[in-house]
Amino acid sequence: MTATAPTKSRPAPRPKQDAYNHYGQKIGSKGERTRQLLIDITVDLLESHGLRDVSVVDVARAANTSPATFYVYFRGVPEVVLAALETASQTSPELEALLGQDWLSPGADKNALPFVEAYTALWNSNSTIFRVRNLAAEEGDDRFYKARMLAATPLMAALTEQIARAQAAGRTPADLSARACAGTVLMMLERLAAVGPITHEDQTINYAALKAAAAYTLANMLGARG
Repeated sequence: MTATAPTKSRPAPRPKQDAYNHYGQKIGSKGERTRQLLIDITVDLLESHGLRDVSVVDVARAANTSPATFYVYFRGVPEVVLAALETASQTSPELEALLGQDWLSPGADKNALPFVEAYTALWNSNSTIFRVRNLAAEEGDDRFYKARMLAATPLMAALTEQIARAQAAGRTPADLSARACAGTVLMMLERLAAVGPITHEDQTINYAALKAAAAYTLANMLGARG
C-alpha cells in the first residue's frame, strides 16, 4: 500500500507590481498572464518529466503558443523554474509562530509534531519545483543551489537561535554547532517531506510514523521536555 500524496496547490500569484521580461521590457497584464501560464504549464510538465526532458517547444505547445513567445519571457526552461521558486516559500506564519514558542517551557515538546506537519504540508504543496530545484542544485547548478539556500534561510536562523538557547540551558550538547544542528534538522524535514508520501506502509512504518519520529528528534534538538 502506498501513502496518498497531499493535494498540491499552486504558488500564490506574484505581487501586483510592475513586471518586466528578461530583456528589461515592461509587460502589461496580458503579458503577465502569459508569463504565469508558461510557469504553470512548465510545472505541470515537470510533475512527470525531468528538467532536462522538458523543452521550450514542449512548453510552448502545451500553452498553445510559440517558442518565440516563450523567449520573450524566459531564456529557457530552467529560468521558468527559478521564476516559479520566487513564489514558493518554505516557511509560513504558522511555522514561524510554532518555532517562536518557548521550547524550554514544560510541555513544549507538543509543538514539535504540529511543526513537522505544517512543514511537510507546505513542502508537499510545492513538491514538483522543490524536487527539480534540489536535483539541479545537487548536480552543480549554482542558481538552484542559491535558491535552495535562500528558501531555507528564515527557518535556519530561527532554529539556530532556539538550539543556541537549548545549549545555554544545558539541554543540548554545547560542543555541537547550533547552525549545523539547524541544518541537520532542515535536511531531515526536507527529506521526510520528499519521500514520506511515497513510503510503502507496513505495520511499523508509514508517513505518520516517520513524522512522529521526526517530531521527537526536533523536540530533543530544541531542548524541549514533556
